[in-house]
Amino acid sequence: MWRLWPGPSGRSRRIPAGVAILLVVLGVVATAAGLDTPSDGSVVPLGWHADGVAVNVPGTPADVAGTPVDVPGAPVNAPSTPVELPGAPVSAPGASGGVGLRTGDLVTGVAGHRLADGLGVVPRPRPGTTLVYDVVRERPTTVAVRVGRPDPYPLLMEGWGDLVFVLALAGLAVALYLRRPEEPATAPLLVLAAGLLGSTLTVTAGLPVLALATGGAQLWLFHLNTIVAYSISWGGLLAFTIAFTAPRPLPARSRRAMAVAYAAPPAAMALWSTLAAPLAPNALGWLGLVHSGQTAVVAAVLVTSTVWGLAAYRRNPDPLVRARMRWLVAGGAVATLLSLAGWHLPELLAAARPLPPGALGLSGLPFVAGIGVALRRHRLFDIERLANRSLVYASVVAILVAGYAAVVALLVSGLGLSQPVAAALTAAGAALALAPLRALAQSTVNRVMYGDRRDPSAALTRLGTRLQAVLLPADVLPAIVETVARSLRVPHAAIDLVDGSGAGHLATQYGVPVGEVHVEPLRYHGTLIGHLRVSARGSDDPLDPVDLGLIASLAQQVGTAVQAVRLHDDLVRSRAEVVASREDERRRLRRDLHDGLGPTLAAIRIKAGLAARDVPPGSAARPLLDEISAEAAASLTDVRRLVEALRPPALDELGVVGAIRARAAALSGAMSIEVVGAEPLPALPAAVETAAYRIAVEAITNAVRHSEATHCTATVTPSDGGVEVTVRDNGRGLDPDRTAGVGIRSMRERAAEVGGAWSMRSPPGGGTHIRAFLPTSLGGDHDQADPRR
Repeated sequence: MWRLWPGPSGRSRRIPAGVAILLVVLGVVATAAGLDTPSDGSVVPLGWHADGVAVNVPGTPADVAGTPVDVPGAPVNAPSTPVELPGAPVSAPGASGGVGLRTGDLVTGVAGHRLADGLGVVPRPRPGTTLVYDVVRERPTTVAVRVGRPDPYPLLMEGWGDLVFVLALAGLAVALYLRRPEEPATAPLLVLAAGLLGSTLTVTAGLPVLALATGGAQLWLFHLNTIVAYSISWGGLLAFTIAFTAPRPLPARSRRAMAVAYAAPPAAMALWSTLAAPLAPNALGWLGLVHSGQTAVVAAVLVTSTVWGLAAYRRNPDPLVRARMRWLVAGGAVATLLSLAGWHLPELLAAARPLPPGALGLSGLPFVAGIGVALRRHRLFDIERLANRSLVYASVVAILVAGYAAVVALLVSGLGLSQPVAAALTAAGAALALAPLRALAQSTVNRVMYGDRRDPSAALTRLGTRLQAVLLPADVLPAIVETVARSLRVPHAAIDLVDGSGAGHLATQYGVPVGEVHVEPLRYHGTLIGHLRVSARGSDDPLDPVDLGLIASLAQQVGTAVQAVRLHDDLVRSRAEVVASREDERRRLRRDLHDGLGPTLAAIRIKAGLAARDVPPGSAARPLLDEISAEAAASLTDVRRLVEALRPPALDELGVVGAIRARAAALSGAMSIEVVGAEPLPALPAAVETAAYRIAVEAITNAVRHSEATHCTATVTPSDGGVEVTVRDNGRGLDPDRTAGVGIRSMRERAAEVGGAWSMRSPPGGGTHIRAFLPTSLGGDHDQADPRR
């Protein structure tokens, strides 16, 4: 599904890239404008009241964020001109000049102007100016707030979780788009990542209350990013879901659906913004309704994408495609549940946010992790090397960012260092730890992606351990190819066996090849016995010399195991041929005795009897003729006994199914016995006929004697390459403490003699289920019986 298919045209590829660049530039410009504009140190969370806004002061606890300053003679609606207050508090970290707001304050007015009366009416103050804010805490009051330059550090610390998510997603989306621009799913992923990056940068820079009062570029740039660009990014998520789950090549209906998906969230927001205008009492209330509507649109997009992905996953019949989709769909579903439960639904229903600021972005990391796991384990988009580098750098960045924040907080709170000193010391430590941390991450990711190629002894130990755990010879070769594939983290491995003529044929394989296949000869004491075929990890990730060296080392051990399997197969084949030849010879002997010697002896007996009638009673020839007749009768009895011992006569007279049915009729009593089978069966070798008959009769006999069942069904059906015999009863089932008797061993041995398989089990519903598969190809040219004879 994710191989290189004809993708979108060059124009359709350039349009998403251009939109993505525009979204990022718009976010960067808005962030720069916010950091360059005077601030009161507050941040207005999205979702506002009609009469005011509740503020957050980053980096400052709610109970010590500032002290209200009662200005003598200043009412709640103070004069509109700025008020210079010498000695106003300057200690809060939200701005360089100090702030008198605390987290949770409801600001209703700035410099004498009520926010409910209009936005953008207060003249922009200069840094250092102190303004009077009308706030509601326990009661309405006024506080003096000194305006200053924004301090990015507390803003960054509060939004670091969101930044980690959008930067990780953006880096992954850019890399995917550059490496696979023809893949339809990479373009909408780029739009999603770019929109989230630009809007998150804008939200991290913050919108202070002062920007609502003064208006200007900061206010409209903020909303251009958080409403317009944000809506466009979620359209990219819908389009990505459609493109990711659609078949390849992309059908026309999917392209039309992607176009609708791109436009749906922006169109919904435009419609809601128009409808909300007459519903809101003022501009502040209108913006609050717009932000609430956007929360609802985002929640709807998340639910739609998740449901779409789950439905496509369940609908797709290809197991390889389902494996590639599984991690991405699961990661998206987890991210959706976390964001809905921790942010969107509480915001819509109760205007509450259980998640702390910045944690909303962390809830989206399972989506990025799902892409990373799909890249590593299932070669999503066939870019293994990109996945390697992405995982290395993402893990290093995540550890450094988390460690930086934790160490800075520890130095500031535990040792009492100032934030600049703590940041400088932590940055120096991070620089020293970068190289060893990257080496550790690289080795870990290499082991995860490339297995034991740097540790041949571990690979050989893994192979030996797996072979020791294998119980049946038939499972040895599948275990070998699976172990080789897992040790090297390759998608495909196979073993070809070489026959006596030098031709090779596939013996077993694991997975599906996705790149160039390396062929390594398998030798035993210098003799070529097969080939080990190993696929590259991807079309852009060929096997390295280190991989080839490990494959050569594994081939030496694999050759011995393959030779042992070949010898076992030869032994089984020889045994089956001997049994087949024996049974064929017995059938020929029976025919000769039954059709040749038997009638001859019967004729001799009859002729001796006729001759005795014409001889006088007192003649000396009369006793001799009687002796000849008696000896002929005894010999005829011996011939009949030999015929029955060589092969059940019913097989030649009634066929396999008829013979089993006749024997079942003799065994039935309290238990009803049903024999089902196609009549006539295809011509079978004599050994297979005998084995099928003996196994079925023995299984029915055991059911009659030991199962306490009321019903038994024996079925004989032709199968691919053989015949299958099953016997089921509704009795008490198997006794786990009882050792296998002569009958069970006899059935197992008869199946093994012809190279077949035999099993016995008790299903959950009770009873006993015996199954035997008997191959019809036993090697050699064997006489085929007429099933009706």
